Amino acid sequence: MAGNTVYVQGNYVDVHDNEVVNLTIDKVGTLKVAEGQQPQACSVPEVLAESELWESVKEAGLVNDQGLPAVSRPEAALLADMLAQRLGIANKWKMFEQMWHRNNMRCDYNTALNQKKSLEFQEKLKKILG
Repeated sequence: MAGNTVYVQGNYVDVHDNEVVNLTIDKVGTLKVAEGQQPQACSVPEVLAESELWESVKEAGLVNDQGLPAVSRPEAALLADMLAQRLGIANKWKMFEQMWHRNNMRCDYNTALNQKKSLEFQEKLKKILG
């Protein structure tokens, strides 16, 4: 099925009319996502899973049932930063990048700081996280 394989070096893929797409990203491996399937759940570290803050974030719909962010990348970085501050998490970017299967969250955070809409999201986070 060579016609259904897409090789990617960036972080954006737009694929149409395929039932199964095999992605090979930066020689890390192959990820198979079948049509209608949900992404694999992430492994939530104990420090988060056992906190009331994580439950509040889930109830607010900022993360889905699999523990993955349901907001934009910059907003997810703001969320990670605020959770890390409140819970005393060291090496926040490493932890959240591994958990959410992302790279360059620090860059996403810097992007968020330059967006006007981020102020509203930060206020929303403050209300949710208390």
